[in-house]
Amino acid sequence: MGCKAVFGKTATLYGCLILTAVLALSLSGCGANLLKGEKSNVKSVIWEHQDQFVRIESQDRDSILVAANDHPTNLSANLIRKTLGSLEVRFEGEENPVPVFSPEELEILGEAVSRGLAQAGPHEDITFAIAGTHQGNTSQDISTYRLFVEDDRINLIIGILHEKYTRNPDQSRHPLTPASRKYTPLDQRQTTASWRIVPKIGMEYKTNGALTSDVVTRYDWLILNPAPATFREAARMWEDSAQFETEQQKMHQKIEQMQQSIEQMKQTSTTGTAPSPAAPVELHKIEQRLEILLRLKNKGLIDDDEFRAKKQEILDSI
Repeated sequence: MGCKAVFGKTATLYGCLILTAVLALSLSGCGANLLKGEKSNVKSVIWEHQDQFVRIESQDRDSILVAANDHPTNLSANLIRKTLGSLEVRFEGEENPVPVFSPEELEILGEAVSRGLAQAGPHEDITFAIAGTHQGNTSQDISTYRLFVEDDRINLIIGILHEKYTRNPDQSRHPLTPASRKYTPLDQRQTTASWRIVPKIGMEYKTNGALTSDVVTRYDWLILNPAPATFREAARMWEDSAQFETEQQKMHQKIEQMQQSIEQMKQTSTTGTAPSPAAPVELHKIEQRLEILLRLKNKGLIDDDEFRAKKQEILDSI
């Protein structure tokens, strides 16, 4: 009897230890998926509005071997907006393609995705769910994506695309699931008409399968390269383009200010002499010279130093 009592207490104590260990593992990581659901992989939230988001998450895995991403990486918001903004989709039954992203979506995603890529680690992706108005509709559609950079190229995986958006007040029970590396045929996961991203220069579809007979084309997985050169060179080109646009806007603003000053001088003049008609003509010629100079710079016919020197010379002559 004594031995049985000792063994009984030992078994009870052993069982308590096992239960405690299981609970500890569940809270610390092994069971986190059961407690936290879809958000267990979320590392950081970059932007969030109601049930829309841009997040940094752990890589999802379609196999044991998943290559590390080129993260962190610095891609400008302008480059991201131009790359994503170039994509078009054609829906079944529709004659003309439509942009994948609306201007409002691009405005949000440019900054948020750029910050996310700069903060993400090699084994982390950017996931986002974004709602916008598309195809001239007045109501919003929802789309989900996964994005990462590998070998200097943007990989964009599309989950749901332009599906009717109804705000979900309980994301803990019914979360928007990001796109995944795991392949699911489009006809098995879509609730709306089928679609296909329109092919363009600098874009290719991801293919899976080692043997020719097993190759599957992932029309939901796009590999994007906005220029024949690397992203770093493309980023520099886009930044230069943005700088040119800014300089051109400043030139126009300065000319408009000068025209306003001339009009004020005409109104306040008490000399009684007719204003000279030559001033607006001269300003128009100056504007033409500045625009020609900018085109020469964009075509690479003059370098930065020559552009700045000649521009200053023209402005000083005013």
